[in-house]
Amino acid sequence: MKLLREEKGITIVALIITIIVLIILASISIIEGTKLIEKSEVENIVTNMITIKAKAKVIAEEVNAEVWDLTDEEKQTKRENLYNENYKMEKGDISSISSEIRSNIDEEVTSGEYEYYQLTKETLEHMGLSDIEDTDNYAVVYNKEDYTKLDIIYLPGIEYNGIIYYTVSKLQVELNL
Repeated sequence: MKLLREEKGITIVALIITIIVLIILASISIIEGTKLIEKSEVENIVTNMITIKAKAKVIAEEVNAEVWDLTDEEKQTKRENLYNENYKMEKGDISSISSEIRSNIDEEVTSGEYEYYQLTKETLEHMGLSDIEDTDNYAVVYNKEDYTKLDIIYLPGIEYNGIIYYTVSKLQVELNL
């Protein structure tokens, strides 16, 4: 009687199928990992913007406490001086930024007259936010009638899901924060 020898091992077809499955799993992991990294970078900038917004509201309250008993004309001058001297916030010209950025500002802020202040590294350090990078790219927009109504702008914009966002209000809506 002839004994048949059993062949042990993996066939070429099984090996190719295994390699294809591994490539598919690796590509899915890379794509999902890239999306997670992108989202975490966006969330980091949004967190910075929310922190700046909270500090800017505190500053607005402090300034309002200083000017509450002045006439409107005196308030405006004193307010600008306080922002500049005490908080190192330079009043800028809102028309110097693009209309696309201006159209992103929260409607509650732009529903009347508003002011634009560029934030610098010195401003953020004065706010206690020295760990924020990319410091010269943030600005705050205050509603003149109610300075607690404000929006924070990230001037270069943040691309998320193929759309460029410039303000914390729009990003919070998009990210459901």
